[in-house]
Amino acid sequence: MTRAWLIIGCGYTGTQLARTLASQGRAGEVTITRRDGEVARALGAALGVRGERLDLSLSDPLADPGAALAVPPGAIVVSMAPPGGDPAGEIRALLALARDAARLVYISSTGVYGPGHGAWVDETWPVAPVTESGRARAAAEAALAGAAVPWVALRAAGIYGPGRGLVDRIRAGTYRVIGDGASRVSRIHLADLVAAILAAAGSSAAGAINVADDDPAPIGEVADAVAARLGLPPPPRVPAAAVSAEVAGMLTADRRIANRRLREELGVALRYPSWRDGLEAELA
Repeated sequence: MTRAWLIIGCGYTGTQLARTLASQGRAGEVTITRRDGEVARALGAALGVRGERLDLSLSDPLADPGAALAVPPGAIVVSMAPPGGDPAGEIRALLALARDAARLVYISSTGVYGPGHGAWVDETWPVAPVTESGRARAAAEAALAGAAVPWVALRAAGIYGPGRGLVDRIRAGTYRVIGDGASRVSRIHLADLVAAILAAAGSSAAGAINVADDDPAPIGEVADAVAARLGLPPPPRVPAAAVSAEVAGMLTADRRIANRRLREELGVALRYPSWRDGLEAELA
């Protein structure tokens, strides 16, 4: 069945989603957006899809004279745009834009949760973010409540994949382990996040769903293993005070993200169930 797709805020993950849809012969159904119209059109041309300007910080994004966008009834809308200065206002604009859509998939973050202290964190864990980005995501999620369009919020763990992982930074000698390295961090490979988005678009699952792999691991253990695989010494440890509060908050929350809903309700079979699988694929 032909169905339009609108990918809002098309960056690292959105580009892979658009590329995947195009590889399935659905390029003509896909529109991507960026705040910069020239960037959107150039990226769209490179991917073989339509690219348009869209800025959710405007009270009426479709009235923007720089935009030439319409969302047809029955479309799948995937929002990946990071929250700006008014997350709730941006969600209101998004909901107005997507009012006739069949499904809204909002990409959120596990940063909305409070610290885990090593516990397994499922979707019932308290929303108590400790970083600015986590608070913005929590505000955006709260604004989704009561939306008329069917929606799901995918709370993504740390996203990694080609061009975005530890290998390049450890090779360059720029990576530092925060604290003693014992804090556990959950991750998700780009390919598995895209699979989750596709599954969520065709599902009736609602609310928030964690998107993480099966193997949350201490940050020091991961960094040391990557360095060893590269034949390099372990990265140095630095105190949390040596990095920004945002980075420290993300890497010292010590959460093991539970992914039962991802596997059982969305039916996603992870291609990279462990960061070790992703590492070997990158170095193959």
